[in-house]
Amino acid sequence: MESNSRDEDNAAKAEFLRTGKVPLRYAVFKGIQSLLVDPFRFISDEMPGPLGFKLRQLWYSHAARKLGKGVIIDKGVYIPKIGEISIDDFTYIGWGAEIYAPEGYVNIGKRCHIRGRILGHGGVEIGNYVGMSGTLLSITDSHQGGFRRGGPMIPLEQRNLRRGKVILGNDSTVSQHSIVLPGVTIGEGAVVAPFSLVVRDVPAWTVVSGVPAVKLCDREPVKFPDPD
Repeated sequence: MESNSRDEDNAAKAEFLRTGKVPLRYAVFKGIQSLLVDPFRFISDEMPGPLGFKLRQLWYSHAARKLGKGVIIDKGVYIPKIGEISIDDFTYIGWGAEIYAPEGYVNIGKRCHIRGRILGHGGVEIGNYVGMSGTLLSITDSHQGGFRRGGPMIPLEQRNLRRGKVILGNDSTVSQHSIVLPGVTIGEGAVVAPFSLVVRDVPAWTVVSGVPAVKLCDREPVKFPDPD
């Protein structure tokens, strides 16, 4: 079912980029779906206070692949397609977070704080006790082979999309305005400083910074047992 929906989305997008028109059957189906779902999502996504938190818990527990206990999703969070999103217990998705998974998936562990941008097309796995306010790219355009890099309005045959799973180990941190590229693993307890570009794996308990990111120092391992 999910695969068929994605195939239809891709076919409709390809026709639009070629002709500027959307197939009628597809447009009618998406229009009805939008009419039924979007008003509730608009209200729940932007509702402040306890009522908003409860409405979002109800919606995400129904629509997401998994929503653990004690999960808090703030208002102003943007997750257009929820079906391949998994969020474990006591994780906080903060205001301004954007999570995209029209293909691939995003798994978020326990007791995390997420306020950044995630592209899950190539798969994103976030461990437990992670702080993430940067950008995780499991897909990006590549210029190699003479392809265009102009983004989603370029016909697919003129783009070279590079996919690679992004992994954040337990207790790791990706700071604000930092970018992690496809295929990169951030090791357990590693810290990516603000305004960094991570192009290769980061060893456990290492602090990195810069463009491209290089090692600054080591970090002491966490001394506490895992919380319940």
